[in-house]
Amino acid sequence: MEYQFTRTAYGVVTKCSMEHEAFGYWLNNESIQKEKLQLIFEKITLCKATYPSSFEWQLNGKEYTLYIHDDEVIVKANSLMLNYSDDIEDDFQLYTQESIAVCGIDDFEKFIIAYQDFLHRFH
Repeated sequence: MEYQFTRTAYGVVTKCSMEHEAFGYWLNNESIQKEKLQLIFEKITLCKATYPSSFEWQLNGKEYTLYIHDDEVIVKANSLMLNYSDDIEDDFQLYTQESIAVCGIDDFEKFIIAYQDFLHRFH
């Protein structure tokens, strides 16, 4: 996963590679600060400790939900959970694909550590 953190007048902005864009949107929109980061790190540690046994956890946000399922992490826009009719236009299908991203637990942990380190540089 490729990512970039930038400090702006509005705070930290995260941009991720195209296939992982939703992770950037999740960080930008869900106010993931110290307490939530600590909780996420605890769940990552627990997930790794229990693997290969099944592990499931989710962090619900106002716009995005983070899921940890076994050794995979998924971030998904809550709007995707709405029931849409089957005759959705093709362009909208492409848009929804940009609202979900998946990566391995190790890559996600590196991403979150990098984010936390970036935040510490400015506080």
